[in-house]
Amino acid sequence: MALSWVVWTQTHSPLWLSAIALLSALPSLPLAPVAGSMADRFHRHHILLITQTIGCVIAALTAFLSFFGYLNPYNLAVLALIFGIVTSIDGPSMHSMLVETGETVSQAVARQSLVMNVARSIAPMVAVFIIESFSATWCFAMNAICFIPMIAVMAVVKIPNRTTSEQREESVGVTSRQLFMTYPILREVLPQVACLSILVMPAVALLPAISLKGSELMSFGSMSSGLGFGAVAAAVLMQRNRRIIHHVTTVWTGGWVTCIAFAVLPALETVTSQWLCALVAGGSLTFALAAANNLVQCKAPDIYRGRFSAMYLAVMLGLVPVGQLILGFASEQFTAVVAVRACAVIAMVLMVLFAFLFSISKAEETVGPD
Repeated sequence: MALSWVVWTQTHSPLWLSAIALLSALPSLPLAPVAGSMADRFHRHHILLITQTIGCVIAALTAFLSFFGYLNPYNLAVLALIFGIVTSIDGPSMHSMLVETGETVSQAVARQSLVMNVARSIAPMVAVFIIESFSATWCFAMNAICFIPMIAVMAVVKIPNRTTSEQREESVGVTSRQLFMTYPILREVLPQVACLSILVMPAVALLPAISLKGSELMSFGSMSSGLGFGAVAAAVLMQRNRRIIHHVTTVWTGGWVTCIAFAVLPALETVTSQWLCALVAGGSLTFALAAANNLVQCKAPDIYRGRFSAMYLAVMLGLVPVGQLILGFASEQFTAVVAVRACAVIAMVLMVLFAFLFSISKAEETVGPD
């Protein structure tokens, strides 16, 4: 919240908003194969302890620069890129360890989604209060402080890998491309997630640019909060009925509803209607992504879980920079409102097309050659 707000107040440029968000997600795609192999080959607990510590240092440095007035879009861009590299290495190990805690895959995915989205729903309005009452510096400082409990837990609690060191060494030669061609679930789910990542999810970075004139901060906070509360509602439903995320149709339906909500959101003219629309968008997007994550994790052998997680995260996060470039340039040419609505419509058309093509392919494989 603070990062986007500082960039927007200093530049009032949708392109700058997209550029900063782009740099933070850019490393995910090229580093995915490396990060996935690292998660499968080395001890994931050690990887997380290192990456979380580096993340804390970067967050503290951001707060330091902001406090002394040295924070500008250019050094924010550098910090965002460095943090993106750390997050790219951290992600596959974090996701791989979710199912090493004694829970089933669906329990782990549902619990992760609930915890993460509760924070996302509360934080935007807290950030609005802090920024208005004090400054964005205190948001950056709180971000740094929030790393400390995680580092402390990782230092005390040891979660062993399910696989042996010998098994991890044997799996090194298998590439992500081979896994993608071998497991149909990856070909069925990942193109759908890719549409959301390229054309819909980047719109979140442009929320300040589509906020209501005269109450920009409140409108921005309302939409961000609505996305978070919608995600929490979806996560609670998943906790109560985990079968929801066991179906590919949840990925498709959730994605389509998300596209419709983001197409409508820029046209709304009150904070309340924006919040309600964002609520629907946040819930449907959470269903789609959680179902995709659950299906990918359920089909992942333990020995390749890091690479499966890396492929999912690369598509879910690594393709976002492509969309941010598209949305950023489109916003400069046609305004952010037009760009967000157009990309949401295109995403829905492509998702329907991919679902249709995969159903045909699956039917042909079932029937087999004459």
